[in-house]
Amino acid sequence: MQKKVILMLQQFIIERENADKRRQYRKENEDMDLSLTQFHIIEIIDKHEKVNNKFLAEELNVSKPAVTKSIKKLLSKELVVELNNESNKREVYYNLTKRGEKLSFIHDDLHKKAVKKYEEVLKVFDEKEMETIIEFLKRSVDELKKEEVDSND
Repeated sequence: MQKKVILMLQQFIIERENADKRRQYRKENEDMDLSLTQFHIIEIIDKHEKVNNKFLAEELNVSKPAVTKSIKKLLSKELVVELNNESNKREVYYNLTKRGEKLSFIHDDLHKKAVKKYEEVLKVFDEKEMETIIEFLKRSVDELKKEEVDSND
């Protein structure tokens, strides 16, 4: 049950951050101004082989255009490189550069620390309370997603 709460909390944080980014203007040229989604893309590329846009979109539960936008930023910051499939030149996969690998390690470390903090916080809740927390987070994520749809209209 605790893992379900943590997964929901992580999804909530991703959606909250995306909502915040939509509300405020950010300069594109800031040195290492990466979104949580971009950090997760780095993590996925580090942990899997033959990672392409479709795979990333499915793993992150975001649109392909959102992945493309994030990948372009990662390419421009030289954290990721594109590799073409030899048998199908249209098929593109991604690998991390040395800088990307270093960032992935830092992200993994931060992620582990965050999970430990969540586990500490959740220790005091019983099963019923955790179900309530999950329901709260699900509803919060749904509201943030509605906000995203409304802002795109």
